[in-house]
Amino acid sequence: MTKTTLPYTPPIDFLDLLLDAVCVVDPDGIIVYVSAASEQVFGYHPDEMIGRAIFDFVYPDDLEHTKKTAEHVMKTGSIRHAENRYIRKDGSIVHIMWTARWLTEDKLRIGVARDITQRRHAEAVQVALYAISEASHTATDISDLHERLHDIVNALDLPDFHDENRQSEQDRTHWQLIATQISEAMTRRELFDRLRHVAQYDSLTGLPNRELLSDRIRTALARARRKQTSFALLFLDLNGFKRINDSLGHAAGDQLLQRVAHRLSQSIRESDTAARLGGDEFVILVEGINKQHSAQSVADKLLEAFDTPFLLEGTELTITPSIGIAVYPYDGEDELTLLKHADNAMYVAKGRQRPPL
Repeated sequence: MTKTTLPYTPPIDFLDLLLDAVCVVDPDGIIVYVSAASEQVFGYHPDEMIGRAIFDFVYPDDLEHTKKTAEHVMKTGSIRHAENRYIRKDGSIVHIMWTARWLTEDKLRIGVARDITQRRHAEAVQVALYAISEASHTATDISDLHERLHDIVNALDLPDFHDENRQSEQDRTHWQLIATQISEAMTRRELFDRLRHVAQYDSLTGLPNRELLSDRIRTALARARRKQTSFALLFLDLNGFKRINDSLGHAAGDQLLQRVAHRLSQSIRESDTAARLGGDEFVILVEGINKQHSAQSVADKLLEAFDTPFLLEGTELTITPSIGIAVYPYDGEDELTLLKHADNAMYVAKGRQRPPL
């Protein structure tokens, strides 16, 4: 005779052995039963939840979505893997994945709540780490990177870095990982900026070098062609610099070049570029030139800047520049032609001591 196994109905205390919280609510959303795991998942003892509306515990931003999900369960009968957030008794946020069913005869909604907070935190950290890496490669400079990293950290759905009472061991590990990644990103960016500065700026004067000037000329050409405007290149050479360099020494010559560079920078607009090609040769890129005499007025202003003697180690030195001008598109339509025209005009000016048109 075959033995028949009778159906077994476990006592309700059996549910208290589950790690997931079992919640039962009536049609109005009032909690009529919650298993012991509620204390682990929500931070509340069952007695503190029973008789209250389950929506009272929902994170405010998720309230509307949660209500619609509850309506969906009562209409369709069940739902699986629905997610929302709740506020624990200690004020922290818990991410919940629900499996729920509507019991038509009993008019009750029963749901099993699984805490997936650490999973969501881990996913958020992965997204943040990727964003940090991307920001370190795409930020325009260290300030832009700092701002982007600040936004990434603020958007992180993790317990506050300074709130150790709400952090799990895994949360602390996540923050340490993010801090390390941020530190490495800042270090890489600072190194990149230093290397770029060395590659694009003159080490003696701090002015843009030939490479950066060339890049800005190409940009100015593209802009002028698109907007049908003009720009000017002023080629500047110091008269008698070799004599000063030979008589006073290279250290004094370097100091003079630094002071000349500073004076040139102070004599032009922020939108213009003063660059050092090498030796005592400088080029000024002036955009927004509509007439050739406008370029001449810039040259005159530069000449006036040299009226005041330079002070080197207590000695006043008077030095004048020769300036040659090239205006796009009148004197050339490409970088090489414009620079050559300005260079030739500068040599002509050396004999006349005034910048030619």
